[in-house]
Amino acid sequence: MVIAQSLTPQTRSLAVAWEKLSDDFKLPDDPVDNVNQPALAAALTDSLYQAGLMADTSFTMTNYGICATVNEKTVVKAPDWAFVAKITVPIKEIERSYTPHLQGDVPTIVMEFLSETVGEEYSSKHYR
Repeated sequence: MVIAQSLTPQTRSLAVAWEKLSDDFKLPDDPVDNVNQPALAAALTDSLYQAGLMADTSFTMTNYGICATVNEKTVVKAPDWAFVAKITVPIKEIERSYTPHLQGDVPTIVMEFLSETVGEEYSSKHYR
């Protein structure tokens, strides 16, 4: 006897909110795991300037935490490099973390550089 299973994928609901990190939230100070990362990030940012794509309201970040609250838990992911086409707050208000929708657009480009150590490319850290 064969019992038919529903082919409808079950999805769970995600409640996403865009909230700035609290002042007491501690971002990790992990070392950069790719020695070429600063040069790669600088080259990417410079290429945007050379192409005339870096407006006064544009922002590039290196190892900044991109923040969201998902199902009432703070989630922070820090890509190696990202480009935000338009921020809506003064750049001096963006320190080590960035919250889309609250401080500006969702990043247009996000990059994670390969690590020199196998298995170190992705973070599995969970926050609060």
